[in-house]
Order: sequence, then C-alpha cells, then structure tokens
Amino acid sequence: MVESYLSTKVELFICARNLINMDSFSKSDPFCSVSTKANESSHYHEIGQTEVIRDNLNPNWRTTIICDYFFETKQPMKFSVYDYDDSSPDKLGEAFTTLGEIVGKGTLILDLTKKGKIIVRAEEVKGSNDNYEFHMRGIKLDKKDLFGKSDPYLIFYRSLGSNSWTEVHRTEIVMKTLDPIWKPIIISGQKICNGDKHKPIKIECFDWDRTGTHDLIGIAEVTLESMSTNGARFELFTPKNKSKKKNSGVLEVSNVIIKKSLSFIDYLRIGVQISFSLAVDYTASNGEVSSSSSLHYLNSNSPNQYESAIWEVGTILEAYDTDKLFPIFGFGGIPRGEHKANHCFPLTFDMSNPYVPGVNGMLQAYRNSLSVVSLSGPTFFAHVIRNVMAVAQSAPPQAVYNVLLILTDGAIMDMDETIACIVEASNLPMSIIIVGVGNADFTSMERLDCDDGFLVDNRGRKAVRDIVQFVPFYKFRGNPAALAAEVLKEVPNQLTGFMKMINYAPDIPEARPLSQITIEATLPPLDLPSGPDASAPDAPEALYVPEAPVEDSEHSHHRHHHHHHE
Repeated sequence: MVESYLSTKVELFICARNLINMDSFSKSDPFCSVSTKANESSHYHEIGQTEVIRDNLNPNWRTTIICDYFFETKQPMKFSVYDYDDSSPDKLGEAFTTLGEIVGKGTLILDLTKKGKIIVRAEEVKGSNDNYEFHMRGIKLDKKDLFGKSDPYLIFYRSLGSNSWTEVHRTEIVMKTLDPIWKPIIISGQKICNGDKHKPIKIECFDWDRTGTHDLIGIAEVTLESMSTNGARFELFTPKNKSKKKNSGVLEVSNVIIKKSLSFIDYLRIGVQISFSLAVDYTASNGEVSSSSSLHYLNSNSPNQYESAIWEVGTILEAYDTDKLFPIFGFGGIPRGEHKANHCFPLTFDMSNPYVPGVNGMLQAYRNSLSVVSLSGPTFFAHVIRNVMAVAQSAPPQAVYNVLLILTDGAIMDMDETIACIVEASNLPMSIIIVGVGNADFTSMERLDCDDGFLVDNRGRKAVRDIVQFVPFYKFRGNPAALAAEVLKEVPNQLTGFMKMINYAPDIPEARPLSQITIEATLPPLDLPSGPDASAPDAPEALYVPEAPVEDSEHSHHRHHHHHHE
C-alpha cells in the first residue's frame, strides 16, 4: 500500500476572464503569481509564476504550476494577477482558496478582488500513480567472498533531497552467483520517487554475509525514467572504483511492466463524491455543560476540543462535498421532550432532515444543542454507525464515499456490537474516524483501529479492509491541524481501496481545455480560439461565467447521476 505521508504532484492550469484594464493606451499585460502557506498563521510564499501575455484581458497562460498536494491538510492558496510593467507591476486582483477546493472541484472559478474571474484546474501529474514491475538481473558482479561467489541483494532508496535518502524496497538474497536474477520488484511510482520520473533513485548492491557485515558491491544512481526501458543497463560503482572509472558489475532491467492504477484524484474526476457526517458524544462523563471543566463548556475566547475537531476535520472534508450539506447526530444524550437516552438523534431535531449547511452550520447546531440535550449514557456507537451504513447502502457504491467522524470522550459500552457493525461496514463505501476528546483511557479504542490486521467480530466474521482511524485529541493539544492530518491521511487509500475492491475503474473523461471554457455574455458569445497557443480575444464588459466546472457530457453524466441519489 502507498504510504500516506507521500504527497501527490498536481499541475495547476490557470486562465483569467474579463480582467480590469489598467493601461490607458492599450490593454493590460497580465501574469499570475501563485502562493501558498504552511498553515493559517504563517505567511504566503510564492511557488510559481506564469508568463506575461501582452495586451489581453482574457489570458490563457501556458505556464503551469506544479505543487505537492496532501489530502489531509488545508494548503491555503493565493492567486495574484498583475499587469506587467517595467517599473513595478500593478495588481489587477487576487483570489484565495485551498488546494483541496481546487482538487475537489477539478475546475474552480473564483472572483478576483477588483474585477473579473480566475479559473484554475488541477490535474495529477501523469504517471505518478502507476505501479511498476521491474525484472532485474546483475551481470558480472564483483566477487566479494574469498572462497565461492557472492550472495547479492539490492536496496532501493528514494531521494529526500540534499543527499539524504530513505529505503523503499529490498530484494531477496540470491545465493552464490555473480549473475543473479531477482524476483520481480513491484513498486508504485509514488513510493519509489514521489511520482517524479526525473528524481534520483539510489540502488545499492550488497553481498550478504552470514556473519553480519554485508559488503557493498556497488551503487547506481538512476531515475524512474531511465529504468522504464526494457534492457536498460546501469553500471555499479563503489566510492573507491568510481575514480578509476572501473565498474563493479552491471544491473540490467530485463523487462519492465507498467500497470496503470486509478488514483484518488482520478476517482474524484470520474465523479465520486465524499459525503461527510458527524456524531457527537452527549454522555454524562463529559461533565455538566455549565461547568468550566466540562468538555462541552462553551468559551467565546477559545474553542473546546469538540469545536476544534469539527472545524479542523470539517473544513478539509467540506472541499470534496458538492452540496456542502452535512448530517449531524448526537448519541448518549436525552433530547428535550424525550425521557431516556437516545443513541442517534439529529442535532437539527428533525429526523427527516438532519442536514446543516457547511462546517459553520455544524458548529452552530452543536452549540445550540447543548441547551436542549441532557447528558446521559451509556456510550454506544453501533446506532450511529448503522445509520451511516443505511445511507451508504442507499446509493450505488461507486457514487458516494461516506466519511463518519465520531467525537467521543471515553470507552464504549457496546464494543462487540460496534465491531460487528464495522466488519459489515468494511464492505460498504465508508470510513470511520474516531477522535477521543478529553483525558480518558482510550486503550480499548485502539482495538477498532487495527493497522496490523483486520477486525474479527465475535461470530468469526472478518473485515475485508481497515476502515477505522482512531486518534486521541490530547496527543495533538495545541496543534489541531496535525490532528486532522493524522485522522484523514488514510481516507484517500481507503476510498481507492474500496473502488478497486468492487472493480470500479471506468475511463477518466478528458477534461476540456481551459481556453475553451465558454463565457456566456449579454452580448453575442465569444468565439474562443482553441489550441495551446490561443488567448481569448477581448471580451465585452458584461460577462457571465458559469460557476459549475465545465465538463464533457460523459463526465457531467456522472455528476448528475450522483445527485440523483443524494
């Protein structure tokens, strides 16, 4: 499985429409600067600039910006459009968003602060998600043993930059030969070089030694690009023999098989939606709401842990949900008008409509609920999980992937029933994220998040995949963004793993070039030229840019198909 800390390389394509004209005798000469920042409180730094397009208020810039995309972090982005001027450029406007919003939408249209629109498309850098099968052999390796031949094996390293490396693969040892043939090496482009075909990869060839110190036969520095040809050969050198120009043997890629694999971003392009729902713990162990020691205590100066977790996780998932309406539930409390603990009640208090608009709507519903729900118990998860399972079963499995966030302050009392639910849910398009709030002992929760194997229920049924991520809040006190990253980092792998499990791998629709995005105007529509060189002709003043991403008919079919089931 691809490690989750790896980023995905995405390429940003940018154009603008109906820019403000700053030049009195001609039109503006616009270029776009793209900046990002590590977190909300740091400063923006530029990651790239487009070229200048002369005399044009509707530029289609050809220069693309490549950046690292992490699903699990916020990644604020700023697009600043300037009119190029020899003395100092004039700002024509700027727009703010997050990389997640761009990736989630595919094509995002933003208002510039002064006038006009900027249109940004994110595409995954091609091939970064492919899997590779290398058939490798050694030829005339140096003999390291006094008696008999060497026992060679290979270690592959990914570059971390500035001469630092991390091991990504180790072959088996082939005994007693100077011309070894290793078993096929199967690895993703993501894992071996972060999807960058030109990034250096280091291969070390060692002679295995029973007594423990393995001898270095030689080192080759290669790239994914150079390894991707059948028959490619690489000389091995040791630091000693490098200066003498004499190699210590040769590695050959006798055969390479490239297996295309759909990525998380591919599934978003095909039209898979992410649906986010929330469940909040109203058990008495949270402490009386009016007491400042309560986990539910509302303080206008600083958010409580429930509010922090809702905000940090919610603002990331919100980017991938088209209607931005989220169902929100409580458990373990007694809503006003009821007489016993309810283990799954909507915080809208309307069972037919548990949805609230956006993360702000969630926070509002949570805060309002505290005055009308009495804390009770015990802590049961199964009801809430079953509720989301029913939603997951109501749409075609490839249409919507459901992410349930459960915020809880302690150990659960229905462990067997919850495990049985999770085992069943592993067959459905859903993931469960559990955040432990407060300082309780969460040891039992670790049972649900089995990274080393699959859950088995008390009837012996086994989960088909791992769908639970548990994190205690106190581990990230003072850094809630890191908490969100930790709980969300597995979601892309869980989504792609599910889609592969049900063999859902349709063709990815071709995106229409940005230069062809039509702009409806009150005047006759613009006849936009196509092709990479084309810049849109001058536009009339009154322009209407459609807010929805522009897609071909096959692609939009997927979107509508999905909405039909929401």
